[in-house]
This record gives sequence, structure tokens and C-alpha cells, in this order.
Amino acid sequence: MRRIQSIVGLGLAIIVLAGVLGLWLWGKPRETVALPSSSASPASVVRTFAKALNDRDFSAAKKVVIGDRVGVDAGWWSLHGPRVDDLRILRTGPVTSGAQCESKAAARWKKCVQVDTEATFKHVKGLTKGSKPHHEAWSYFLVRNDPSRSWRILDWGKA
Repeated sequence: MRRIQSIVGLGLAIIVLAGVLGLWLWGKPRETVALPSSSASPASVVRTFAKALNDRDFSAAKKVVIGDRVGVDAGWWSLHGPRVDDLRILRTGPVTSGAQCESKAAARWKKCVQVDTEATFKHVKGLTKGSKPHHEAWSYFLVRNDPSRSWRILDWGKA
């Protein structure tokens, strides 16, 4: 009887480990996304952000944003990470001071630019419901204090 219990226990342990391994493999980045350089345009930074989300390189996506106003709350354990599909850049606004930017969060930054887009969002917390895609116009606010630094996304919202 003890031998059967040991075999059943070992079998269950193998099944659990296989499940955890499978989830870990599923959650690994599909591709490592290169971070934009200081010479990259604001539109290019937004494209890089979308690519990082879509390729499940959440580490790169988090490095392109500042703070927690832009929610990249996924990790390797997330079965369905956030996606930004069919991204179209509609307009890149003029570079202004942070105080003149339409995002109040940018007030303390020297430079701010608004990038207006249109995209289909999937699995974005607070924006989509379940797995149902949501298509809409969306604005990203990028900031930096020094031209030797890359543009980074500080804020986002409906256009």
C-alpha cells in the first residue's frame, strides 16, 4: 500500500512540475526587444513599447515607461499578457515643455510630446473585458529632460 502511495505522490509531483515548467516556458519572451536610443523618435518609442508587449518582453516594456501610470502589470506567469495590435501612428505633436503638455503628470519635465495612435488592445487591465479586443484612438505622452536620454512614456489615455 505504501508503495502505491509513493508512486501516486511521485506522479502528482511530476504533473505539477510539468505544469509549472509549461507555464514558465509559455511566459518567456518570444523575442528580446532592443530599447530605443536617445535618437529614436517618440513614435518609434511607442512602437517599441507595443512590440515589447506583443513579444512578452515585459522587462523591456517596463523600461520604456516611467512610474506606474502606464500599466505593464504582466509577468512570466500571465497566461494572456497585454497586447497592442494593429498600431497606427496618427500624429506626433510638437515638442513642448512639460508644463505646456496636455498631461498634468508631465509638468515637472523639461520636454514632452504627445503621440496619437489607433490600435486594438487585448488583455489590457482596466481597458478590455476578458479576451474581447477593444479598438480605439489612444494618446501616449512621452517625456525627457535631456536630449542625451531616450524618450519614455509617462502617461497614456483616450485621444
